[in-house]
Amino acid sequence: MSAGSPSDEDTGSRGRLTATQTVAAATLWNLLGRLGPMLVAIAATPFLIIGLGDARFGVFSLALSLIGIFGVFDFGFGRAITRLIAERLADGQEAEAAPAVLTGLAAMTLLGAAGGLVLAGFARWYALSLLDLPPDLAHEVSHALMLLCASAPLVVLNAALWGVLSAYQRFGAANLVNLPIMALYYLGPLAVLPFADSLVAVIAVLVSCRAIMTVCYAWIALGAMPALRTARPDWGALGGLARFGGWLTVSNLAWPLLLYIDRFVIAAAISAAASAWYATPFDLILRFSIVPIAIMQSGFPAMAASYRQAPEVAVQLFRRGSLAILVAVILPSLLTTGAALPLLTLWLGAPFAAHAAPVLQILGLGALFMCLDTVPAGLLDAIGRPDVNAKLAVASVLPAVPLLALLVALAGIEGAATAWSLRVIASFALRLWLCARLYPPVRAEMPRLLPALVVALLALALAPISWPAAGAALLLGAVVVWRRGLTHAERSYLAGRLARAQKP
Repeated sequence: MSAGSPSDEDTGSRGRLTATQTVAAATLWNLLGRLGPMLVAIAATPFLIIGLGDARFGVFSLALSLIGIFGVFDFGFGRAITRLIAERLADGQEAEAAPAVLTGLAAMTLLGAAGGLVLAGFARWYALSLLDLPPDLAHEVSHALMLLCASAPLVVLNAALWGVLSAYQRFGAANLVNLPIMALYYLGPLAVLPFADSLVAVIAVLVSCRAIMTVCYAWIALGAMPALRTARPDWGALGGLARFGGWLTVSNLAWPLLLYIDRFVIAAAISAAASAWYATPFDLILRFSIVPIAIMQSGFPAMAASYRQAPEVAVQLFRRGSLAILVAVILPSLLTTGAALPLLTLWLGAPFAAHAAPVLQILGLGALFMCLDTVPAGLLDAIGRPDVNAKLAVASVLPAVPLLALLVALAGIEGAATAWSLRVIASFALRLWLCARLYPPVRAEMPRLLPALVVALLALALAPISWPAAGAALLLGAVVVWRRGLTHAERSYLAGRLARAQKP
């Protein structure tokens, strides 16, 4: 090879940059669609706490959690639809996917309606029997939660429609819809409280937002996939979606249980106010997930389309996605771990922060790994192994629930935060190992990825002890990512972009 000639690795890396750039553009739209509503939520939360009171705000946070729980009723069809369309597009058989997609949309709507009815019965029992509330407030909460359950079929149908939009990378149009509607999740309740001081009115705003979102998503999906206009349901195709989605269903049943059960346990074992002290910092931590969700919403279809024909593209997306999440989330994780009290005091005031700051500090330890875990989970689904994610989710529930109950009994809301952080760190480590075992091309990327993860964990461990030491670890991590995590071609590309950006 002559002097100055690129190596085979560099040439391949440059060729694969195109796929990454396509995913990056879609990721920027996804970030925009989530960052705007997140900032609105942060700004509106203090006013909602004042307007609703600690107890009713705790219930409001439970209502938002229920919307996430509704996602279990998509039975994995949303991601199955994305994978189906992505594979058909790669094979040039797009039109053949339309009947199966339409069937999936219809099935998910029916399943969502059935699930909403089940949860409506549970919500009434939970509000009237488990929550320690005055009778009048208990009935108000019961009616509000039952009304929220009416949005279950809309939530599930939206997930299916998002699966169509993801496969076609229509994130720009979709997020132009998300920005105002998701912001109304918080601004809408603030607008109605002066006129109707009731949780029922607040929840009615959330249900209306979901209905508007459904109409907009459907219009965009028909534009992306015109074959849906003339397609007819093919119920025989339901089996193919169900086989893939069945394992995803197991994960979808376990995931919200693991994610939200702590606040329900806290509300029942301690108080609704304690649930608010826990749920508010937890919801702040969940906002970090806008980065991995944005990356994997665009990365998953690309992985599903390339894992067979171009495995080098799939594993490059795996490593780059992981490093991008690490770089984006490490600083917020360090801040929540090392500066929880001043941050919450500035945001919500000293009385609320006194209860919530220890929780945020502990949750910050697991936040980074919660975000990183979406990449190996997405790769396992993309290569057609959702069964692995499902089995891991079930295996996680078995020790997680008794551990949560024990630590809540011993340490209250701080114990719940400890149980959550321990679980997400262990889950990420195990899923990363499973990816390397089940999809051998990933193994070549591990030496570039693992050193950066070790240094990140060191920085998080040092943040509560010494900011200078954590800062030194952070600088070391930046060097490790640059020198070890990136290839020569990637460093050259990024250096060139930075140089061009600095030119007048």
